Order: sequence, then C-alpha cells, then structure tokens
Amino acid sequence: MIIAVTNQKGGCAKTTTAINLAASLAAMGHRTLLIDLDPQTHASIGLGLRPESLGATIYNVLSDRSDQKQFMENIIRPYSEHFDIAPGHVLLSTIEQEFVEKDQAVGKLKQILENLVFPYEYIILDCPPSLGFLTFNALFASDLALVPIELSSFALFGVAKLLSMIELIRVKMQHAPRVCALMTMVDLRSRFAKSMMERVREAFKDNLFSTTIHQNVACRESQQAGIPVRHHDPRSRAALDYDALAHELVAQLGDGSIQVESRIPLENRSRIDTRSRVRDFSFQGTTASQVFLVGDFNNWRLDESSKLWDQGKGTWQKRVILEPGRYRYKFVVDGKWVADPSNNLAEPNPFGGIDSVIEID
Repeated sequence: MIIAVTNQKGGCAKTTTAINLAASLAAMGHRTLLIDLDPQTHASIGLGLRPESLGATIYNVLSDRSDQKQFMENIIRPYSEHFDIAPGHVLLSTIEQEFVEKDQAVGKLKQILENLVFPYEYIILDCPPSLGFLTFNALFASDLALVPIELSSFALFGVAKLLSMIELIRVKMQHAPRVCALMTMVDLRSRFAKSMMERVREAFKDNLFSTTIHQNVACRESQQAGIPVRHHDPRSRAALDYDALAHELVAQLGDGSIQVESRIPLENRSRIDTRSRVRDFSFQGTTASQVFLVGDFNNWRLDESSKLWDQGKGTWQKRVILEPGRYRYKFVVDGKWVADPSNNLAEPNPFGGIDSVIEID
C-alpha cells in the first residue's frame, strides 16, 4: 500500500507523521519504505541523514539526466529492522523544470514504484508542503492520501485545493487515492481546540482517523536526536499515538473500512513473493572509509551500485534481492578484499584466497 502524507500548510506535523507512522508499521513487522519527496529533506534529516553528503538520492531516480541517473534499489538505505528510507535532496526543487514538456511526467513516480524489486508492504511518501509536480506525482502513485491537520484557525485552509487536485487526478487519470484526515498536535486543554475538532469531524466525516496525535515534547526531542519518537521514548504519548495510528490503519485495511484498488500490473505480480530472497549484508569497520559488496550476483562489479551505506558507529549495510542459487562474494574495504566475518560458510577460490558463500533456496 502506498500512502502519501500531504498538506500544503506547513507546521501540521506532516513529516513527523510520515517518519513515525513508518517506524510504527515497521515495529509491527511490516516491511516499510519511507520516501522523502520534500526538497527541504526534513524526513531524511529526521532520521539522522545528511542528504548533501550522500552519493545518490530519490532525485537521481526521478531525474532523466543520464550523468546522474540511479535505480531506486541503489539509493534505498536500511534504517532499522523492516524500515528503509529513500532520502531526498534539495535538487528536487528543480525536478519540475526537467519534465515541463514531457506528457508522461505525472506518472513518473508511479512507474518507478510499480517496477520496484524490493518487496514492501507499505510505502510512505513525505510530500512537499505545496501542490506542485512532486505532490501530483505522489497522489497519482498513491492508494491513500493521509492529510495531517493541526487544530489552529487555519487548519482547513488549503485542504479544499488539495481535494480539488485529487479530483483533477480522478478525472484526468482515472485514478485518485482515498483521502483520510488525521488530527495532529492536539491539546484539549482549550475550548478552541475542542471546537476545531468538531469542525474537522464535520468536514471529513467518515474520512477521518479516530486516532489523534497529541502535542508532546518527545516529538521535538526525537527530531533533534534524528530518530523516530518510538526509538527515543517508546512510552511517550506521541509514540503511543503513532503506534495506535499504525494499528488503526492496518485494521481498517483488514476489515475493508479503507478500500484500495490493486494497481500492480500483471507482469509485475511475480515480484510480490520475494521476501525470502531479500538479504541484508553488513560489515563492521570503524576505521573504514568505503565498503563495497561484490560477488557472483553482480559479476564482481566494483562501482557505485555495489557500495554499502555507512550507518554510523562503524556499521556498513546493503540490502539486495537474489534469485535462487549459490553465490560467492566478498567485501572490498578501502581497496582490501575480505571475506564476510559474520558468515561461516566459505570456500577457497582459484587465487589462493577465501570467498564467502550464500545460498538462496
């Protein structure tokens, strides 16, 4: 399921919701990908990344410039168990100019996600706080538009324009996501907040999550630390609220309260059952500056696509999907070829060294 978290109004906890909903779904055991489509890159920064220092981001996937082009699988970074992120970049602010005269540009993201090899149950899109090219792409690719609404005087301003864009997608593209609102930054100590809750309920009726996200200092603390709130303080009100939202979303999908159409092309459906073939390779090297993964599965190719991500504290990681078979492989650490120290299955190679071996059933 693809969920666009979107609202053109800033300060409504849009990115906070994208990060923490993804983290809570992952904690439930659902393989989840968060895609940062906002040129401000707050979702990436909120997970401790510095996009300006990354070799490739979602910009390189969306861009058609041949000198910067990357496959989606090459820019995805593992964050924690079941939780990956496709980081954003400030250059996303220029992407619309690249596609200004291309008719099929509005379906660019949809096409990329339909052809994504890695098997995710949930893909969360953190949209920009605007109704431009990137948001249009996200809405067209999505099954659900989750609209965070904070309870201020301007809470419902701009929502009508968002709904108009969704209706335009429905008319022009014969598809539009289901819309559900989420009340955020809730503080019920004031009568004004209570009256705004009633206005939001009246506006969205059944298209409103019953879970509300309460205002809580733990969210700000987790943002400063660059981690999801449930990793910062799992007993905080905010962490419990986002866990409740994840459970409500999954439950509504299960009982049909939220109905979405299956838009996976027939030729791609065989890719869904690939979970058993996803492998995470990791290497511990506190002094390493670069680590690559090479083996039979990539023709021992040493290039940008085989580079492991630096997860910090000496941990390097890469996720790949492998066809059934038996593969020899090694790490290349700052130019030195080494076997996988965490894998006891190994065999001699013709050059007098040792290769690690992995078998996929």
